[in-house]
Amino acid sequence: MKMTNEIKNIVIPIDFTKNNVNFLKAAMAIAKRHSANIYLINVIKSGLLGTGTAGSGKFYYHGNALLDNSENLLAQVKNKLENGGCKHVETYATVGSVAQSVTEYASEKSADLIVFGVDYPKKRPGFISYNAYEIITNTFVPVISVPYSCTKHEFQHMLYPVRDTEGVLSKLQSVLPIAKRNKSKISLLGIATGKINNSLLSVNNTIKFLKVKLARQNVEYALRDVLIDENAEDRILQACKSCDADLVAVNVTTEKPLAKIFQNNFTENVIYKSHIPVLFYRKKKPEDALIQYVTIPYPMFPV
Repeated sequence: MKMTNEIKNIVIPIDFTKNNVNFLKAAMAIAKRHSANIYLINVIKSGLLGTGTAGSGKFYYHGNALLDNSENLLAQVKNKLENGGCKHVETYATVGSVAQSVTEYASEKSADLIVFGVDYPKKRPGFISYNAYEIITNTFVPVISVPYSCTKHEFQHMLYPVRDTEGVLSKLQSVLPIAKRNKSKISLLGIATGKINNSLLSVNNTIKFLKVKLARQNVEYALRDVLIDENAEDRILQACKSCDADLVAVNVTTEKPLAKIFQNNFTENVIYKSHIPVLFYRKKKPEDALIQYVTIPYPMFPV
């Protein structure tokens, strides 16, 4: 059966830290399994281009040297990936905002996936890690974040949380290519909230629909649990450990209640607390009411 969305082009932001070894192994494994093209990108922040002070009247421009160094380091990574069996690797060094440059490059290359490394347990360390949230929340390309300490990248057991939020059903289109290529088992975890009317009903209906879709695609699945919990991220991370998942697929959620305005939201917590790779999916908004009515299976299977 033909896959719905094949992974042909993968964008990999890289910052040349010493912790990149496991992350690059994971990115290489993903690309090889899908025979995908790889597009490496390194972004130099504008603030690093020069030094000097207004008092001295002197300014020293380092842009050319920094770009040359970036291109040389990218070439070294490219050689490693090609020697490891990756067929097509391109490199790109640029100056500007990391998040904006990565999202624009992904659009330019028609990327099907963005893969980058994040550090743990520190909150927001590193060059790419610091920009992880901004990249995830500003692109509609699915993103896989790989903790630098993680050595799991087989993706044989995927956790699929089902929350009462937008895009839970359409997230499956990003999960299926990975699940089918890796012959993965998918564990469904339903998490409703007591703060929304009929949340549990919505979650149960969505799970029923997902079961039908997975069965039609011949993907092995199991229902792990359906529960009510206001701290979905904690429950998801606990389930990752207890079921020994090696990939978890979540919907990007940026909202937070006023009472938690100074705390990390769902997506931030998952990025920096997960010990395993995370697939982040952000659904595009319908263009108008007619499209919304046609594309969203409501009311039988609300998302």
